[in-house]
Amino acid sequence: MSPEPARTTDVAALALDHVDRLVVGTVREVHQAVARRAFGATRLVGSRLPESVHDAVATSVYGAASGVLRIGSGSVRALSARGVGRPVESSRLGRSVVAAVNGLIGDELRMLDDPQAIVMSVRVDGEDVPVTRWQVGEAFRGAGSHLVVLLHGLCESDESWRTGEKARGTTYLQRITQETDADPVTVRYNTGLHVSENGKHLDALLSSLVDAWPSQVSRITLVGHSMGGLVARAATNHATAAGSTWQHLVRDVVCLGTPHSGANLEKVAHLGSRALRFWPESAPFGTILDTRSAGIVDLRHGYISADEWEGQDLTARWGLDRIAAAPLPQAEYHFVAGTLGASQKHPLSSILGDLLVHFSSATGVGRTGPVVDGATFEYVPSAHHFALLNHPAVGDWLVRWINAEHRPVRALTRSGA
Repeated sequence: MSPEPARTTDVAALALDHVDRLVVGTVREVHQAVARRAFGATRLVGSRLPESVHDAVATSVYGAASGVLRIGSGSVRALSARGVGRPVESSRLGRSVVAAVNGLIGDELRMLDDPQAIVMSVRVDGEDVPVTRWQVGEAFRGAGSHLVVLLHGLCESDESWRTGEKARGTTYLQRITQETDADPVTVRYNTGLHVSENGKHLDALLSSLVDAWPSQVSRITLVGHSMGGLVARAATNHATAAGSTWQHLVRDVVCLGTPHSGANLEKVAHLGSRALRFWPESAPFGTILDTRSAGIVDLRHGYISADEWEGQDLTARWGLDRIAAAPLPQAEYHFVAGTLGASQKHPLSSILGDLLVHFSSATGVGRTGPVVDGATFEYVPSAHHFALLNHPAVGDWLVRWINAEHRPVRALTRSGA
């Protein structure tokens, strides 16, 4: 039986929970820190009465506010359990909200078994496609032997590849379908989980997809935007270690604005949370920053392996130890970087890169050298991070790479065939 869909009432309950925990909790803690400092003078003269009265009143007020929010959250969840509320994924806006929430707290949603937690899946027209031979065959009728698997980035979804469709008049999906003999396959996943975990899920998904595909698969191209590029590399890394076979069909790995050596914005958030903890009055705001998901924390240094983070408190240390992940020997790696400025030397480009990812990180250059030896890179000037989801130059490169001749590889034989 299919799980109950997430409803607008589930979203409302989640919002009330976080208002209680983050907003009311933060205000309460800041208030307490300020009060402790303010009542220092009364403690010096030996009177704690004013402080005791203040604390009693404050505790009562904040407790009442928190209680109201918790009761409201419980009531709304009860309505959801009764089927009250529209399925949140019935609209593109709702699906975008779910994707964003998963990026921010997706690991928490999964742990709580919240219906809003996304499970990795193949997607067509905003809906999951179960990876069985019949359903894949119905969704991809007439499919050929070359799969182009597209992986979105943090807080994005499979529909993010439609960004700029009206302005451009086309998308990468349309161009792949019209200008190549390949078939585009979009995947949606919970971007709040560790990149390495999503890599493990993608390994399993692609193993099943290759087996269920209508024709024998002879070639796979992986295309990832931002975090999606890390997930692609994590999947091939996990597949190699686990003894999977689909990765031997990969001929191209394309990473668009991927933070291979880390994202500056996550590094700033990490430093900000540490700095805020120096003062009691600002420490609660540091707690808010520390609530970011495991997926976001992984972006600090572009982690793709569990060995890089397992057993470590990554919110309390820089975690610079990197573990080399061998690239696929038969695949070509194409790294695409953009910058806000019209050149790499423009001040905006030097400081902000494409707004979220620095040029050197997007081109796979880390502190110890290239992340992937032999990778080629392309540069898109005057392009912000999300422009790489639908850019004419990038579209041209994708078509060229997909149509390029590679040394032949024997198609995988389906299990049981």
